Amino acid sequence: MKFTVTKNDLYQSLQKVSRVAPVRSTLPILSCILLTAEKDELRLRSTDLEITMETFCKAEITDEGSIAIPGRMILEITSELPDTELSFLVQDENIEIKTPQGGEYHISGRPSAEFPGTPMIDDSTTIMIAPEKLQRIVDKTIFSVSHDEMKAALNGVLFQFQDNILKAVATDGHKLVQLTYDDFETNGLVRDVIVPVKFLNVSVSNLKGTNDIRFKIGKNHVMIETEESVIYTRIIEERFPDYESVIPVKNPNKIVADIDLFLSAIKRIGIFSNKNTHQIALSYNNNKVVISTEDVETSSTAREEMDLQYEGEPLTIGYNSEYLKEAARHIDGEKVCIFLNTPLSAGLFFPEKQEEHEHLLILLMPIRL
Repeated sequence: MKFTVTKNDLYQSLQKVSRVAPVRSTLPILSCILLTAEKDELRLRSTDLEITMETFCKAEITDEGSIAIPGRMILEITSELPDTELSFLVQDENIEIKTPQGGEYHISGRPSAEFPGTPMIDDSTTIMIAPEKLQRIVDKTIFSVSHDEMKAALNGVLFQFQDNILKAVATDGHKLVQLTYDDFETNGLVRDVIVPVKFLNVSVSNLKGTNDIRFKIGKNHVMIETEESVIYTRIIEERFPDYESVIPVKNPNKIVADIDLFLSAIKRIGIFSNKNTHQIALSYNNNKVVISTEDVETSSTAREEMDLQYEGEPLTIGYNSEYLKEAARHIDGEKVCIFLNTPLSAGLFFPEKQEEHEHLLILLMPIRL
């Protein structure tokens, strides 16, 4: 196996696939990146067995072949090299790298046969999605994904494909986000799929300069393909909770507040809250809200009053200030609309003006005061 590639092309590709390779693994082969020289391109592939990524870069191929090379070592040496050409010569499992400046480096690789294969996408449906739309879906949902490994169904984002409708939903049991597009071409697909959050993060990190994305949904895997990369992941085969049943229908109390002022006040009051519960209280009445907290452990208190629009009976409700900040931070525009019922029922957060063909809903569970 013999090929020549520019340092920049190789380094950019290595940066992409290294996001998938596990930092620690009981299988040494997973810390490697598979290099395959074929025709006029070099393919790089990495996997953690759940997610597989393959990317491509131009190269001058003299002899075709493949080798698994230690990922961290090749990434570190490539990052330190100047902008130059790199000549690779692979004989058995010995890898020799040379530069025109006289640099010569030797690395031991592993046989490509040991490297896991590419997942098979069976019975798939391909959907085209704009990069900015995928980016927005991820930005608006992943803050509500659960990190509790015991709740596998909540460790990803639920994609609900319906007739010209896409709903993206995430929840951790305390907060929930539902982002709906009512003009989405689903290519006839009607199905619910839970997509792991790591796959989504890796995917959006590779969208720069991308025009179109092919989103392929198979029986057990999903795949995202761009001009330069292909990323696969195993679908989370769990049942997503019936989230629609927890969205309250009756919400007689309505608040309209300036997002920046509201968020700033929550941040200040949250500093004085208990570091374990982050509990704060919001008392709404007469177009005002009093935001307060008390931490008996540190004998600290805080209280602020803020003007806003409020329609409803006097109401006091408690929230985790960290969750409340996240909810407010993910609302677009200048004002947030909040709908409440009782101190123990979920609150609904909306932007005052929704984007065209889009509907964003954020639900937040209260804390018992």
